[in-house]
Amino acid sequence: MTALTLARQLLDSTRRHVEKSDDPYVISRFGDWQIRVDVAAALLERAETDPSPVAVTEAQIAAAEALLFASNTEFELTGQRTALPPTLDDPLRWKYQVVGNYHLNGVL
Repeated sequence: MTALTLARQLLDSTRRHVEKSDDPYVISRFGDWQIRVDVAAALLERAETDPSPVAVTEAQIAAAEALLFASNTEFELTGQRTALPPTLDDPLRWKYQVVGNYHLNGVL
């Protein structure tokens, strides 16, 4: 299961758990969450079209960040936390370095 798929599943299950809410904090968290999932999906689609190392790394970062946000938000809103998959074992800080080095110095 990919990080993006799990982030989407957590979004749906948390939405069902919370149901409807007028709380501005809850509403804004769901808005932020949806945006992160949509960005990750768009970057993944771009990486499938142009599978360059940087595009793939950007998609991996966005999906992992969406999943981390999903896990934290799930806990904030429901008091439960779904176990994260081992796909997050690869430290994101090195992935940011790959992307930054490419955009700053033109180095892959």
